Amino acid sequence: MIEASAVFSSSLDLNEVLDHVMTEGQRALDAEASSVFQIDEATKELYFVLALGEKGEAAKKIRVPWGEGVVGWVAKYGKSVLVPDVRKDPRFYQKVDEKSKFITRSILAVPLIVKGKVIGVAEVLNKRSGTFSERDLEMFQGLARQAAIAIENATLYKEQAELALGAVTSLATAIDAKDPYTIGHSKRVTEYSRLIGYELQLGEGLRRNLEWSAILHDVGKIGIPDSILQKPGDLTPEEWDAIRKHPLKGADIMAPIRLLRDVIPGMRHHHERYDGTGYPDGLADGDIPRLARIICVADSFDAMMSDRPYRAAMKEPDALRRLRELSGTQFDGQVVEAFVRVYKRERIRGG
Repeated sequence: MIEASAVFSSSLDLNEVLDHVMTEGQRALDAEASSVFQIDEATKELYFVLALGEKGEAAKKIRVPWGEGVVGWVAKYGKSVLVPDVRKDPRFYQKVDEKSKFITRSILAVPLIVKGKVIGVAEVLNKRSGTFSERDLEMFQGLARQAAIAIENATLYKEQAELALGAVTSLATAIDAKDPYTIGHSKRVTEYSRLIGYELQLGEGLRRNLEWSAILHDVGKIGIPDSILQKPGDLTPEEWDAIRKHPLKGADIMAPIRLLRDVIPGMRHHHERYDGTGYPDGLADGDIPRLARIICVADSFDAMMSDRPYRAAMKEPDALRRLRELSGTQFDGQVVEAFVRVYKRERIRGG
């Protein structure tokens, strides 16, 4: 339980928290399955946010009416329940078993309570070795208390993150507007990065950090004079040096913000090259943070597809072909292929 407690109190990824809660609880109590419900405040129904076990995926589609079934009763009254034999308990909600094809024999269900309010219900089902005991219930209640606090922390973090993201998005938009050739650039890079993240099946927390890194990747340009950013001709070596410092400046700007601690590597290293010839640190291959490798592809593709003072925009097939040509030298090949797949798929879907 100590290991789980440390994870719950430190993690801000809600899915990670819930998965640890129920995996640890299910293992410790030798149960066949486990679930976490949250309450839909609009309908007063309980819906699955996590369901582990053989029929977990089927169960996720089911909603339980407020006050009905064992979990509905626990949510309504805020009290824990030990049901050694569901066939003898009139509160048992048979429809969940009917729809999921799972056979429930026994239940431990406890409310997830924060500041006196029930925010959800956790349950474990069917103890493999005998029946659930009062000691099992006490153990599960302790785990649920830790989990409820962690869930609340994750929820508060998400709310703060959304507010902060709105502010930094405005900042990124202002920076893009400094150069008429880059208006909308950060938003497009963020969207491309988001699609790559899903295609590579990154977890929720990594995808969130990826989107933040992408929207902020050029924030360091705020300190570069417009005369350099908007210069129609070739840049001098000194001007190129100023441009190449923008990842470092961006990282320095965001460093004091604790909320963005895990976002900075993606910003700082999005101009590194896979062969080690990029900047600012000359990292190569797997030493380049994964988020930076993704943003590098997204950023480069958008640059290829945009007009510049010194060249016209490339056509889409040419830009995609160029990404593949530079795969393994400038770009991570896995990221390039993921982007090409998802870009073509989304383009077809969008007509």
